[in-house]
Amino acid sequence: MPDEKWDWIQGIFLEAVDLHPSERSPFLDRRCSDDPEARMEVESLLRADATGEFAVRAAIESEIASMLDESSLVGVRLGPYRLLKEIGRGGMGAVYLADRADGQFQKQVAVKMVRPGLDTEFILARFRRERQVLGRFDHPNIGKLLDGGTAANGTPYFVMEYIDGEWITGYCKSRALGVEDRLRLFLRVCSAVHYAHLQFVVHRDLKPGNILVDSKGEPKLLDFGICKLLYRDHDGDQTNTVTIGTGLMTPQYACPEQVRGEPVTIASDVYSLGAVCYELMTGARPHIFPELTPQVVEQVVCLQDVLAPSEVARRESAKLAAQLRGDLDTIILHAMRKEPARRYETVERFADDIRKHLADEPITARPDHLLYRSGKFLRRNRLAMGVGLALVIAFTAGLFSSELRNRVLPGGPGSARSPLATDGEVGSRLQRVELLVVLGDSYAREHDWKEALLAYRQAQAQVPDRVAPDDQTLRAWRDRISTGITLAEEQQRMNGQK
Repeated sequence: MPDEKWDWIQGIFLEAVDLHPSERSPFLDRRCSDDPEARMEVESLLRADATGEFAVRAAIESEIASMLDESSLVGVRLGPYRLLKEIGRGGMGAVYLADRADGQFQKQVAVKMVRPGLDTEFILARFRRERQVLGRFDHPNIGKLLDGGTAANGTPYFVMEYIDGEWITGYCKSRALGVEDRLRLFLRVCSAVHYAHLQFVVHRDLKPGNILVDSKGEPKLLDFGICKLLYRDHDGDQTNTVTIGTGLMTPQYACPEQVRGEPVTIASDVYSLGAVCYELMTGARPHIFPELTPQVVEQVVCLQDVLAPSEVARRESAKLAAQLRGDLDTIILHAMRKEPARRYETVERFADDIRKHLADEPITARPDHLLYRSGKFLRRNRLAMGVGLALVIAFTAGLFSSELRNRVLPGGPGSARSPLATDGEVGSRLQRVELLVVLGDSYAREHDWKEALLAYRQAQAQVPDRVAPDDQTLRAWRDRISTGITLAEEQQRMNGQK
């Protein structure tokens, strides 16, 4: 087959692989209407991509490349940089430590280039795309692109800041970081991924090995080699929307839709971040594979439930399990739900729940019932509520003064017994009313009118419908609650109209 035609077939394949499976047949009808043979070739490539044959091929080529003598690259000069030693390698590229060789100034950098034996057009297209993507980024937690070019043999390379760091998991373990410190470190990773999403880029290969922590304790997100752009350039350049299907992924952190070869979205990165957070919290990966075959990977990732982090941690530390049980279990498992639509909508929502947990505020990933939010409110405001309860108790005790005794206790002249004073419950019921009103007020200050209304109505339920005209205490509470309910209902109506 002539090289020109093969390039054309590859171009069609690279467009088709980025489409939903249901859209591919109509697309091929349009592009290959006059060439059934080309269509068969494209469909063969799509089948190979979906069954993971590219992964097998990449593994074989990787082994072949590892047996090649790559020492000849050490000392090679690329532009102003000289390669010193290989410091890492991935599925398609090798990374070298290099320094400036032109005498202008001293600086060590990392140079990434396609590994010998893997310089096929299929891989080169992805490599060039990663270089274009990184060139647009400017975020403190994403490795910076400094330069780029093409070697004498036509192989592209790019120069990045050299990060002398550890994998994020190793960094946390070697320093014995606690849960809170790990979460705060993880939040900076979330910031980097969210930034990439704002640039219309899904990373698709989030894992600890792609997150290094430098000597200053700053995490750096690396390797956008299999990223997916969420839009097409206005000039119609289709090379900017290449995806590589299911072959080049890391199963331990891959989401179900990625394993099945379905479209990858922001929710896919949310899942992988959840898997990274899972490992940061427990020291264990969320998925365990008896063997790495496509069938086993799909069975484990797509069908098996992920064990709660606290259950995994319990095997090693009861204290850690107690820290994870509840909110953190819920947050991580919510990020790793099988169905993309049921995960956090964005990485920022995921991060926001972690921040809420750290601030001991109610998270959004669990049923937001009144008892749960009340508990959070009380824990956040221990001092204020302690003072408030003291005032309530003092207020309740004051009801038994000679001035109020005749209105509250039975047997007083000219008054029936107050409904709140039955069965020795004067203090406890008044306290419930007070707490519910205070809780409603706190939601109102946050403009959470739905929960404010719920709290006020719960308080209203504690006050009888019929109150004696001279029972000033109950009347005051009833009027106070009624005002709160009216305000919350009005605000809800106004918000509903916006």
